[in-house]
Amino acid sequence: MPALYQNDEVTFYYPENWSLVDEEISAWPHSITVQSEETSFFSLHVYPAKQELGQIIDTVIETIREEYPELEILEAKEKVGDVKTQGVNICFFFLDLLVEAKIRAVQTPTCTLVWHYQAESREFEKMEPVFLAIATSLMQGRPLNV
Repeated sequence: MPALYQNDEVTFYYPENWSLVDEEISAWPHSITVQSEETSFFSLHVYPAKQELGQIIDTVIETIREEYPELEILEAKEKVGDVKTQGVNICFFFLDLLVEAKIRAVQTPTCTLVWHYQAESREFEKMEPVFLAIATSLMQGRPLNV
């Protein structure tokens, strides 16, 4: 049975055996991360409404680049459920492991949502349906600016 995360801004389901860190701070963005027992994690960043998606995505990329300077980045547009998202797909090496990550962003009338998920490449294949289920649950019942 999935666990439910809910606050005033967002609601989503995630695997009950994953750990959750909710960075409840008064400043923006508000961040929530769920992590598997292995290398997989899904981080959600909630910004005020009407933020520039490209700038936020670039900020997330630069944060990753600080730790992993050699990134391969491909622009991506994807539907999550019925919602069109903007983002990038990223690959990089950590030690001898290939890591895959995706960043996606969407506007809603009340906030701007940006999520980033990643895992070691073999685990990523197995976990991507879980990541997409988390993102889809996040979008359900939410009015969107499309």
